[in-house]
Amino acid sequence: MDNLLIGRPIADVDTPALLLDMGAAERNIQRMAGFFAGRPCKLRPHTKTHKLPLIARKQIEAGAIGVTCAKLAEAKVFLEAGIRNVLIANQVVGPAKIQALVGLAAYGDLIVCVDQLDNARDIAAAAGAIGRSMSVLVEVDVGLNRCGVQPGRPALELVRKVAGLKGLAFRGLMGYEGGLYTHDLDLKRRQCAESNRLLVETKALIESAGFPVEIATAGGSNTYNLTGFFPGITDIQPGSYVTMDEHSALYGMDFEQAITVLATVISRPEQGRAVTDAGKKSLSVDEGLPVCRRAGVAIAKLNEEHGHLALADAGQALKVGDKIEIVPSHGCTTIPLYDRYVIVRDGRVESVAEILASRASW
Repeated sequence: MDNLLIGRPIADVDTPALLLDMGAAERNIQRMAGFFAGRPCKLRPHTKTHKLPLIARKQIEAGAIGVTCAKLAEAKVFLEAGIRNVLIANQVVGPAKIQALVGLAAYGDLIVCVDQLDNARDIAAAAGAIGRSMSVLVEVDVGLNRCGVQPGRPALELVRKVAGLKGLAFRGLMGYEGGLYTHDLDLKRRQCAESNRLLVETKALIESAGFPVEIATAGGSNTYNLTGFFPGITDIQPGSYVTMDEHSALYGMDFEQAITVLATVISRPEQGRAVTDAGKKSLSVDEGLPVCRRAGVAIAKLNEEHGHLALADAGQALKVGDKIEIVPSHGCTTIPLYDRYVIVRDGRVESVAEILASRASW
């Protein structure tokens, strides 16, 4: 049935549906690639947002050196799709996952992060048992207070021990400051610079101790135009710029909106109010309510399967059966609610693509 949609107008798509405007996504990819063309800092874009090998291939064709994943299962999807350079920007812990990790390293240049010696030893033992060397980065906490060893000497001491483990290849460091969401641009610049300084100074300390640091990766879509200029950062990991969302736009990212959720009006119970078939199971709300693209129509609240619309004068003509496009507040948590993208271009369906990493949570 999906193939029967190809070539048809968006209005023929059943709902709720996740639309991907491929033209907008391609322009976003080219714009980010153009920004970094010729710069020392390279692109290692994050796939945790779009979760689609088709998009990753377009990013690499535009100049990206590889991709970043959040989970082992995501890395599996992209490696098996032929993406050769994959960083897991996270820790992989536990015997079963570690065994899968070292097995997948046969499919490309797979790199994983560590911040604990015991975890590094476990990975080294599993890799050594099958005659393999696993590439690792030491994650440094540069202020996000998530994972990571402390910068400076604590990081150096961990690197000393990790670099000495047979079965591991120490490749460098990872930091992350992309969560610096603030409307105070001066504050953002200062905080970003401080986070990057901690990472780069830690890199210099480790290199002065005799351990080459090939990679110092950091950044995200929110800080690409700050971290991307910071001397010593080798590559950055922007993700949400490809698809965008209302939260990103609210904080000044001006890439094109490439994903929307198509919904159908299923009820007009009273003047000034309508109900759609897209609720919390179709639209995430962790960054607030989504936004309607239609003038005079606003999302008032979401239940599990119902979206409540508040209609101003311009929206009163909305009737049962009408379809509206909704901009997610947070694309990274809305996209995994779907199994497929309906890919559109110039108002018509171009393709329907399974979101291969949609359920990649392990």
